[in-house]
Amino acid sequence: MKGLVLCLTTILLLTACETSTDPLEGLLGGGGALTAAQATGNWSFTLSRTSTLACSPPALASGVVISAHLDVLSDGTVATTSSWLNPISSVVEPLSGSLDLTNGGITSLLFATSGSAAMELVPGTMTSSGTVTGTLTDPGAGLSPVFASDGCQYSVSGVKT
Repeated sequence: MKGLVLCLTTILLLTACETSTDPLEGLLGGGGALTAAQATGNWSFTLSRTSTLACSPPALASGVVISAHLDVLSDGTVATTSSWLNPISSVVEPLSGSLDLTNGGITSLLFATSGSAAMELVPGTMTSSGTVTGTLTDPGAGLSPVFASDGCQYSVSGVKT
């Protein structure tokens, strides 16, 4: 009986301290709910190469930062006014995709260039406090590579700026 009381007391204390919009966020991970306004704005994505794919030149180096501007609609769709700055050419490129605003999940963010070349950020998580984590793959599924001639994957850590 003493163990049951201790367990229930612990659960009650954890519940009393919970302030997020997603009560399981702290226990199960995830970004929690966010609004389109919280997702909209300027973002800075820092890339760290993984060993998943070969990453032959001209792949991006670890530590490269990609700047992006997201305009997110109320349904989580990334508007056509969204863009990213190519860190090699300094050209502003199109960005598209969608977010699951109910849990902060990044359904897909496509960092595209001309033609069918694009990198894809998925899976990923965006939080209402302005952070992003995820995996960026060059090229995205069924697309041509943007930088890596044979494919490259990066861990992404991002912040809203």
